[in-house]
Amino acid sequence: MAEARTQRTLAHVPGVVRLPGPIMRAFLRAGIQIGPNWLVTCRGRISGEPRTQALAVLTFGGKRFVVGTFGDVNWCRNLRANPDATIQLGRRHERVTAVELDTAAAETFFRDQLMPGLPSMPLLDRLVTSILVRSVASDIVYDPRAAALHRPVFELRPREA
Repeated sequence: MAEARTQRTLAHVPGVVRLPGPIMRAFLRAGIQIGPNWLVTCRGRISGEPRTQALAVLTFGGKRFVVGTFGDVNWCRNLRANPDATIQLGRRHERVTAVELDTAAAETFFRDQLMPGLPSMPLLDRLVTSILVRSVASDIVYDPRAAALHRPVFELRPREA
């Protein structure tokens, strides 16, 4: 389980990012991948209802990760409360368990995997990830320790059927 983060603050995704969400989800349901995005579904922490978000699922060293680029937003809090999730691209569904990295592991992820791993990503994934990180989460690049304090990182581990 993740350690308490003293600087964790509640956050929200800007409207300009949320606005194309329904279109993005429709493409992903149809199997049309845009960058590293997949549909991630988990139960809401309050309602218990399924909640689906289009999220960048990043793969490094055979492991998958999602990053709370905008901070501790609703999907992060939902995954923390209900870690059993499904990732989907078209007809491909995979059951996963989200395990939140502690601050030290998140810092290591940002410093040693995410940024050095960008050049090995497919071109569109690399462009989408690089632009997003550099425009709204530059602390990941310049101060991974600070980023790890308020940007949750979850590893998505395969779950048995």
